[in-house]
Amino acid sequence: MNMRQHGFTLIELMVATAITGILAATAYPSFQGPLFKARRIDGITALLQLQMSQERWFSNHRSYANGADMNIGAPSHQRHYELRITEATNTGFSAVARGTGAQAADSACRVLRLTVDGSHTSYASGADERTDNTSAANKRCWNL
Repeated sequence: MNMRQHGFTLIELMVATAITGILAATAYPSFQGPLFKARRIDGITALLQLQMSQERWFSNHRSYANGADMNIGAPSHQRHYELRITEATNTGFSAVARGTGAQAADSACRVLRLTVDGSHTSYASGADERTDNTSAANKRCWNL
């Protein structure tokens, strides 16, 4: 009498694992772009909150605050970006949010820069402190 065995063989299990690994490796890079874009919201929000804080400071002191005045240097709310005020004058300021942790791999939009000069506000982005992305890339980075 032949007994029929139930279940999977080791070969079948290895083939299924290999197929799953190949599918995951193929899908992961496609998943990174939307994940970076979603995390950028944290940096953008932090810079816009900093801008509001700077305007409150300006209304009381008639100049913009530097990082020490406002206790800046802390990470963004969700800790995907490190904030820093790079320049503060009587007429404006410039601040950057630099991606940290997993967000540091966002090569196109690793650094977001917000610059206020009088009544003009500009947004820049890039892979490093130069923030030299093109206009189209800036729009993608800032979700404009």
